Amino acid sequence: EAEVSRSNQAKQILENKIFVEAIDTLKKLYSEALLEKTGAKESDTREKLWIAYNVVGKVEQHLQTVIETGKLAEKQLEDFRKQQVKTKF
Repeated sequence: EAEVSRSNQAKQILENKIFVEAIDTLKKLYSEALLEKTGAKESDTREKLWIAYNVVGKVEQHLQTVIETGKLAEKQLEDFRKQQVKTKF
């Protein structure tokens, strides 16, 4: 049940307009800086921007994984409860 609760919380975060706006803003900021505002010789800066851009995606990916884990846990709980009902009768 803890996984289901975590899943619901992660879903709320991913659906939160301010969170979505922040993620979109960061992705845009990092990608623009990476592609348009750094020169070919600024490899250290470009590498840091690439890492920052990827970290933003990893945050989203982690929350999505929490949601999927919760869905699986919810299905397992449902199956378990159905099995319990069958064995009572």
